[in-house]
Amino acid sequence: MKKAILCISLFLFVVVQVMAQSDTEIPVCPLGNEWKWVPAFSDEFEGTTLNNEKWWDFNPAWVGRKPAYFDRNNVAVKNGHLELSAKSLDPSEVSVENKARGLDKFSTAIVKSKHRILYGYFEARSRSMRSGVCNAFWLYDPLDADKKYREGDASEEIDIFELFGKLPDPQLQRTFWATIHRYETPYVESVVNKKKTKLPNYSFKQLMPYDFYADFHVYGFLWTPEKLVWYIDGKEVFQRINDYFHRPLHIVFDAEIMEDWVGLPDVADLPSVFSTDYVRVWQLK
Repeated sequence: MKKAILCISLFLFVVVQVMAQSDTEIPVCPLGNEWKWVPAFSDEFEGTTLNNEKWWDFNPAWVGRKPAYFDRNNVAVKNGHLELSAKSLDPSEVSVENKARGLDKFSTAIVKSKHRILYGYFEARSRSMRSGVCNAFWLYDPLDADKKYREGDASEEIDIFELFGKLPDPQLQRTFWATIHRYETPYVESVVNKKKTKLPNYSFKQLMPYDFYADFHVYGFLWTPEKLVWYIDGKEVFQRINDYFHRPLHIVFDAEIMEDWVGLPDVADLPSVFSTDYVRVWQLK
């Protein structure tokens, strides 16, 4: 009888401890108790592999921005972080196909959610590469093939952040960018995207007092039917009305070569790693 009571007591203790642990592990939204955590779009990046139920480690519709391409081998989960790498390519190892396509100088990385989400509060704790490669956390809808190649629609994009870790211009190196885009169809990522809806107050930049590669910082974004709000380390930095962004979008982390914007990165700074500790998403209850 005593053994039975002891076993029941131990069982109840374990159950209570597990329940308490589960409760503490549910992230609390910084915006208040009216928000519920959405685990299907959140990730703490524990373990050693990317959760393939949530993410692609490539972009099914886009191979990358010239002169680089997205390489699945540049995506890793290590030490509790999502790690996206950028590398300089050995010309002798570049395939004939990629040389012909102009994807012949660098390889970078992308992680894209397999599903779309509409509205919420999005937060990531990230540290940039120490290189002249763009590190980005963003939302977008590339449109399905039956819509993107015909006029009358638009592909929407919300850049939660775009950061560079190391550039010749120290101001660009420490500048936080938040931007929205609405590319009118026909549209093809990075190829056919010149016709854009003119949006008021569409971009914001702020010089920060630190290098983005020096440490992790928390970048947040609130998306509601009425407004778009950006946060850095819990402080609001930019807000605008939500005039067009009312369709579900994919969540994306990527590293890109932005030759037209800041030039090519210094190969001496590569390989380099863009690290994200977590991405957390909440929606109103």
